[in-house]
Amino acid sequence: MGTVEAFGVGSIHTNSLGQSMDNVTLRLSKMTRRAVLAGATAGSLSTFGGEAQASTGKFDGVSAYLDAGYRSLGLPGASLLIWRRGKTLYERYFGDYTADTVVPIASSSKWLAAAVLMTLVDDGLIGLDKPLSTYLPQFVGKKGEMTIRQMFAHTSGLVDPGGEGDQWDYAITMAQYADRIARDGVLRADPGVEFRYGSVSMQLVGAVAEQVTGKSWNDLFLERIAKPCDMPNTAFAKVAANRNPMLAGGASSSLPDYSHFMEMIARRGMFRGRRVISEASVREMQRDQSGAALMKGASNDRMGRASHYGLGEWLDVQDKDGRPIQVSSPGAFGFRPWLHLDRELFGVFMMRRTGRAAPYANNTFDPWKLIDLVHEAADRVR
Repeated sequence: MGTVEAFGVGSIHTNSLGQSMDNVTLRLSKMTRRAVLAGATAGSLSTFGGEAQASTGKFDGVSAYLDAGYRSLGLPGASLLIWRRGKTLYERYFGDYTADTVVPIASSSKWLAAAVLMTLVDDGLIGLDKPLSTYLPQFVGKKGEMTIRQMFAHTSGLVDPGGEGDQWDYAITMAQYADRIARDGVLRADPGVEFRYGSVSMQLVGAVAEQVTGKSWNDLFLERIAKPCDMPNTAFAKVAANRNPMLAGGASSSLPDYSHFMEMIARRGMFRGRRVISEASVREMQRDQSGAALMKGASNDRMGRASHYGLGEWLDVQDKDGRPIQVSSPGAFGFRPWLHLDRELFGVFMMRRTGRAAPYANNTFDPWKLIDLVHEAADRVR
């Protein structure tokens, strides 16, 4: 039996014919496949960023933790990609998951939506500190005073309508949704005073985006983010009838697709030679936008950590001066992208749990522990 590690996807056992003995899916070029099949019993091979190196085995603990974790949750699969300083250190698929697996990413959509918004800010079409009434005059009084910045930082004061079991109305347009909120929306606090994690404020900014561009949100996402970042399997709406895709939680994506987005963010707005977002806008997304706002509504996990928020992303870790060290945008079903700025490292972890019970912790899996294991392993790679 030999051990093969290809394209940083972790180790698998092979027989003398180089056949896989577990359920990990490998994405290899034809040349790498030939090299693996020819020399699978000669030891181990690892490909980092296209350069073959000796296998370090540094991520064995990560693989073991993930394998035990997705099985303990009774899931069909999981996957993880780790990138640092221009190289893919690790890419592995467990169970039934492959590079083509697409899942709903829930609140990981917020990071994508914020990126679309910032391209419009870069183009001068939207101002972060403009009141909503500038673009949607049907919002009057305190509702009209909410700024675009506050609406993407969850400090607008608006609360989501209805209860937990309410179904999102995909049949109406974003403009119709905005009219509904202008009429019936509840402002629980003055703009800027309280932080309440939710969907409604971001959706209103989507209506603004459609108005100032004359294009649908779906087209804006495809033109401004998906195509420039090579994300063919990512969308906010899979059918044309969905004219009101949920900006805060309605997108679906694959592991390679979202990793392309994260590479763009890690490279401060550049993706493989193309400028997608300005560097200043990337920094603005990562800046503490919730500040002194009283934290009134978020998951127990975030409330317990007293996490601050940027634009479309959580500030997981900040230094004593408030500088972001780690940012993320985890989804309720388990999808979890994060960026550690000091390490110049990002990870995208993909799973899908049913319902809205995210795997924040159980006896065998905790995503925060996964991140710690990844960082420890990456720090040992030279």
